[in-house]
Amino acid sequence: MEALHHGTSMVGSPCWVCANHRNLRRALELHNCSSQAFQLKACGESKLRMRASSSIAKSSAVLAMSNFHAQSLQALYDAQMVHHISNSKLAVGHTQADHNMKVQQRQHAAHDYVVPDFIPPFTYKSNPGVQEANKAAVKWAVHHFESILSPENFQKLIYEAKFHHLAGAMYTDAPISRLEFAIEFLTWLYVLDDESLLQRSSVQELVQFQLEIQLVIMSGFPQDKSLQDNLKKCVSIKLGNEFAKDFVDNVLTQATGKDLLGTGYGDPLSPIASAFQDLWIRAISVMPEGWSLRFAKVLQRDVFANFLESFNLHHNICPSVSAYTQERRSNGIVIPPIVLQEFLQDVFLPDSIFDSLPMQRLIDAAADVICWDNDIWSFPKELAAGEEANLVFLTSKEEGCSYNEAAEIVTKMMINKCKEMELAAIELREYYKIQELTTSQKAAIEHYISCCKHGVSGAHTFYSRSSRYKNS
Repeated sequence: MEALHHGTSMVGSPCWVCANHRNLRRALELHNCSSQAFQLKACGESKLRMRASSSIAKSSAVLAMSNFHAQSLQALYDAQMVHHISNSKLAVGHTQADHNMKVQQRQHAAHDYVVPDFIPPFTYKSNPGVQEANKAAVKWAVHHFESILSPENFQKLIYEAKFHHLAGAMYTDAPISRLEFAIEFLTWLYVLDDESLLQRSSVQELVQFQLEIQLVIMSGFPQDKSLQDNLKKCVSIKLGNEFAKDFVDNVLTQATGKDLLGTGYGDPLSPIASAFQDLWIRAISVMPEGWSLRFAKVLQRDVFANFLESFNLHHNICPSVSAYTQERRSNGIVIPPIVLQEFLQDVFLPDSIFDSLPMQRLIDAAADVICWDNDIWSFPKELAAGEEANLVFLTSKEEGCSYNEAAEIVTKMMINKCKEMELAAIELREYYKIQELTTSQKAAIEHYISCCKHGVSGAHTFYSRSSRYKNS
């Protein structure tokens, strides 16, 4: 998904990025020390208000704390960016004409770019019920998103992008009722990505946007320690332990005070969070808790990675190729749709099988191919827009080659990943010959293999046909 596909650190400036995150953690530590008493008081007051059933007051205390940290983040990054800009070419005499010339050069390069020949080694197939399922999915999208998207963006996202073709290719055997859900979920992911990137221009807005999504995820299992620890891990890896603790505390304070599955949810959610709430309730209400927690954890990780991607794009921060390929697997939000197939097919794998090395190799390799292929197809559009967080662009910079040569390198990487998928599938089938698996578990493994392979071929076809990837 294009959404779901950029990165995190200024090209050629890894030291600056590392220092930036170190300074971010130090700033948060200083802030936490200076306002510890206030935070404790706010948390305590928030809990008391919750007991008194005052939803407006409890949310304001939590939001105030979240906003304060967001402002600290914004101030730090603004200071870093001012320092960076002061040392840029523009600050030492380059004119607007120079900038315009660079834009024109990028536009010309985008027009000269040629998508490499690549045919996935997996058969393309489409679910025969996709058109019927899409009728209901479009009505769902109109209900949730028509009020927040401009008429032009709504037309592009809901009618012209044709996400139902991607869903039909990934889930070739899903029944129509579940395929409808899959189309809605993929549509939500793309809306989430676009809105996170285009509409949130400050850290404060991004944090609040992310807080709502994580709140919905946690509200299903607010007391689950593994889910709490997973969210802290996702946040602390990039933003430090102190920010992670406060962010998770904010989520838990609200999650434990709201009845997600009941009728009185409290303060209204944003339309995007409300749409996700609808999908989330429908899925976890019929699936085993083991799958729901698995799905929750990959969503926590990948939705937060997408949030970081949006923030870094706002601040022109791009990663190295090695860092990007790792981050892309998560911020592309491709793995949740793969895990979703258990719900779509009404099967369930125990953690011992899902977490096995061959299964994780299969899923990771499929996610890599889908995301890298996305970068190849979206590159001319992103280049013309001045976006540098794309595997083709980063490869060109690091290898010192043309964009077309870089695209060929990425294509070879994709071919190797497809071979990894084939080997992983063989290993998985050998695995269940040795293990005493049930017929249902064997079927679930086959569904994973099918979803990953069809996901690669389906995504490739989708990229080649969807108006979303045309550079007009």
